[in-house]
Amino acid sequence: MRIDIDVTPHLDALWRYARVLTRDDADADDLLQESLARAIRLSGSYDATRPLLNWLVVVMRNTFLSSRRRSAAERDRIHGAIPDDETALPSQEDRVDLAKVMRAFEGLPPDQREVLQLVAVLGFTYADAAETLGVPVGTVMSRLARGRAALKARVGYGGAAVGPKLRVVGGTDERD
Repeated sequence: MRIDIDVTPHLDALWRYARVLTRDDADADDLLQESLARAIRLSGSYDATRPLLNWLVVVMRNTFLSSRRRSAAERDRIHGAIPDDETALPSQEDRVDLAKVMRAFEGLPPDQREVLQLVAVLGFTYADAAETLGVPVGTVMSRLARGRAALKARVGYGGAAVGPKLRVVGGTDERD
């Protein structure tokens, strides 16, 4: 038995999550469409007492994982839509920074990207993300911390990302 559910308010969030999983705009479109079709078929299994977005993300993630298992070639096809050229005019500094962050995000391991997307972008709680991914809450927290630290290091934010702090060892004291 199918029930009527309105996914319209969640389409943008679902597409962004699909983009994180696939790393490609066209593949994200395909995954979103396939996931929504699967959600319609499985709508009878939806528990209306639980958040719809969480259920839709689980459906999308399972759809993605099934597709990835079926086709190893598709899993290896990673194509970012961010240009490598950072020679922008000063007025485009924000766009360059954003491109840098997006490239850094794309370079993170999939488990860290996925947790960052769920918690930091979609606003999932740690518990909801853990349930969605089928891992303990501690694993979500660990992946999130490692992902945030790696993102900061790759982008160059924070003193530690720039390089080690150097100090003079030995030599003369300049205060003489």
